[in-house]
Amino acid sequence: MHLQRPAIPVLMYHHVNPVGSFINVTPEVFSLHMKYLKNRGYTTVHAGEFAGILSGSIAAPKKPVMITFDDGWLDNWVFAYPILKQYGMKAAIFLVTAHVAPQGTRLRSDQGRLEALPTHREAAGLVENGRADEVMLSWDEVAAMKDSGLFEFHSHTHTHQRWDKLMPDRSQRNAALKKDLQIAKELLEEKGLGGSCLCWPQGFYDDDYRSLAASLGYRMLFTTEAGTNDSKDVLPRIKRIVIGNISTASLAKKLVIYSRPWLSRVYLTYFK
Repeated sequence: MHLQRPAIPVLMYHHVNPVGSFINVTPEVFSLHMKYLKNRGYTTVHAGEFAGILSGSIAAPKKPVMITFDDGWLDNWVFAYPILKQYGMKAAIFLVTAHVAPQGTRLRSDQGRLEALPTHREAAGLVENGRADEVMLSWDEVAAMKDSGLFEFHSHTHTHQRWDKLMPDRSQRNAALKKDLQIAKELLEEKGLGGSCLCWPQGFYDDDYRSLAASLGYRMLFTTEAGTNDSKDVLPRIKRIVIGNISTASLAKKLVIYSRPWLSRVYLTYFK
């Protein structure tokens, strides 16, 4: 007998940083988001729970939701972690494994650090100039976040390259992607972080990409496509909701829409 399978909204964040924008959520706004989830009875789930609920193998909490962060920016440690810890909320971070700093831990906001980190555009420029260590998480920070029990870490590929733009030849592109996926998976498994979940860089994928990922053991594939997740059939194409520096009222509206498959279908048909 299968358990009831609710729809599970998956929230997509990138930065939590005092310089707020579409992709940078200020700590004040992020705290309001987490407070809203807590007060309204939402329960955050990790990937294994997400898959178990949708397959009907484990019982679902009343209001399940999944929180994700893309790329593995340092501000996830400095600002997001203390807020998630305050409200007891779990999250998943998709790491670009080539960009993770080798070692070291930086001060967090709950340890006295309050100044803003570089904006997304500035941080991306530093990464391009070989200075990723300054703006990305370190393996030591990743380990500390994992040990808290609040965070899990998954693949965002090794290099975050868009091979479809770099290599027009299909066989070369697929070979490059396969190597990229394999290196990331092996690194994450070596660090004890698992290797069955993948988030596509910039949301791009095609049938070849999906087949390659599946052949390497990636079972849950996260997209940037809007929609709801209400059965195990979505695991190769998990929908997510972009959450920027928005009000709690806007967050509440998104949660209502994407917790109800029929409503999200109507909304995406007429208002996308």
